[in-house]
Amino acid sequence: MRSTLLILALGSQLFAHGPGKDGAFGGKRVLFIGIDGCRADAVVSAMERGLAPQLKMLSESADGLLTRQFYAGGEIGTPTHQPTVSGPGWTSLLTGVWLDKHGVKDNRFIGGRLQSYSCFMRHIKEVKPKAFCASFADWPPIHDFIADGSRVEGKEFLDVKFTCVPDAKRHFVDNPEKDVEVRDEALKTLRTQNPDTMFVYFGQVDEFGHGATDSRANFSPDSTLYLNAISHVDSHVGELVRAVQARPKFAEEDWLVLITTDHGGRGNGHGGDSEAERNIWLVAHGAKLPREKLLNELVPQTALVPMIYAHLGITPKPEWNPEPPLSVPEEKAK
Repeated sequence: MRSTLLILALGSQLFAHGPGKDGAFGGKRVLFIGIDGCRADAVVSAMERGLAPQLKMLSESADGLLTRQFYAGGEIGTPTHQPTVSGPGWTSLLTGVWLDKHGVKDNRFIGGRLQSYSCFMRHIKEVKPKAFCASFADWPPIHDFIADGSRVEGKEFLDVKFTCVPDAKRHFVDNPEKDVEVRDEALKTLRTQNPDTMFVYFGQVDEFGHGATDSRANFSPDSTLYLNAISHVDSHVGELVRAVQARPKFAEEDWLVLITTDHGGRGNGHGGDSEAERNIWLVAHGAKLPREKLLNELVPQTALVPMIYAHLGITPKPEWNPEPPLSVPEEKAK
């Protein structure tokens, strides 16, 4: 990571803090970037067409990889099976468990059990109270339900929690602008603070897939508008990675970078069990990635949290993953 990320450091050096090995985990740090509704074959197409140079460069560097062996939606025909929508998807990515445990069936979060199956950053703060954890998102449920739902007795575990709320009068249309606000706040934290873990969420790709931002767009590698949205977010990824590299003691730090999505899509929708919806992707960069497993085996999106713990040297406590209830309670309609 320390050497190969240097090739991404184009442009001027940015002012930043950086304690090197003096962090909570001896210099080990995590940057987790989420791109909502970003279909796997569209990402590959964007890379091939030169529209996603940052993701391509990161995945092709010595310590990087791109895998399409990643999947959403749990195991079909079992209690883990969940819809390929954002509520269950981001809950699984941020807690490391499927529907049978976290209980989130849709975007209403009714029946969610975040107190029992919590956001990974809450657990990080349990073992390292002085760790710096930050989260940035322009889909409010990420914080309103997953992060806040994980708090114990209302105690905040995030040192920075930045939420962009889309303007109701310009709903969806302003998603690219909100992504810029998310990027800028995340950059500010990288430049002025010393985060041990960061989660940064971008929402515009999903909105273009739905045709919400432009009715001509859809979830497809053949949609120029959809690919352009991926390209816009790719540029944000590049700025974040360059800000990491610009930290004064970056050479002493050991960053794990994970970039993925919650689900794919087809047409203007998602939620089902088609390959286009379940098959997702992961771009990862780190010196000790489980490369063989990631590249040659089917890997669930629930595998990211254990990878983060392993990178930071955290042994999960048994109570972080208790036995699930015998069944997921049925929701009451709102």
